[in-house]
Amino acid sequence: MIKHAIALSAVTVVAGCAIYSPSPGELSAMSTADVCYLEYMQRPNLSAAGRQAIQSELAKRKDNCGNHVAEVKQLFADFMHRETYLKLDP
Repeated sequence: MIKHAIALSAVTVVAGCAIYSPSPGELSAMSTADVCYLEYMQRPNLSAAGRQAIQSELAKRKDNCGNHVAEVKQLFADFMHRETYLKLDP
């Protein structure tokens, strides 16, 4: 029973940490490409409110992520390069 409670607590903690919801203030300070990159990278973790905040920010800017595909691809490529080649082994 204790093992079950510990496992359930661990799942609850992990599930709680997995939800991401950016604030409108955070989004307004970002470039449109960064907002789109955030949506791309955090899509599985975004709360419904987070997705709505991103879409509202894009609507406010009268823009959409389709206009920034090349920039988002480059941001992702840069991220993968850093993660693959520039991280130091412990």
